[in-house]
Amino acid sequence: MLSIKLRKMALDILEWNHDEVRFAMEGKLLYTNPADNNWRKGRTIKLNPINALLVTNGKPTEDYRPDSEDTLMFPRKTGVREATLLLLKEKCGRYTQLREPLYLDKCIVCSEADWEDYFEVQELASKDTFIFKAEDGDRTKLWYRQLQYHAQGMGAWRRRRNALANIMINGMQIRN
Repeated sequence: MLSIKLRKMALDILEWNHDEVRFAMEGKLLYTNPADNNWRKGRTIKLNPINALLVTNGKPTEDYRPDSEDTLMFPRKTGVREATLLLLKEKCGRYTQLREPLYLDKCIVCSEADWEDYFEVQELASKDTFIFKAEDGDRTKLWYRQLQYHAQGMGAWRRRRNALANIMINGMQIRN
């Protein structure tokens, strides 16, 4: 019942066509919004529980493989037009939006080698940073891979730029 309530709330927030919406992942995450870069040096990190939903808009094609185990991921035309991460907090049995949805075409999803159980989502427009962690390491890695897969296929960086002229070749010297 809880899942249905959260999905309905997500559809109301996003206002996308119901036929093309997919819920790629959903579950509980722990998050923090670090105020400075020294947050890792402290011994106690306060993480707040939230409900997270990874929602996609579009009809997936045969190239849509978010569960692949490839270590290298390249942007593909997957049929998914938009992807967003919704963060909902619970207070007294009612759910409210933590913030505006994180549209993954405007986000960077990363993880550092020394963070085994954490990953970071940074929104480019507002420069907001969120550090996330799931219940266990495997679940954290699954969330990280899913978010990274969907973020790489969305943004403007997935389109290849046109070739630039070679400045080392001077067209004036080729004359006879």
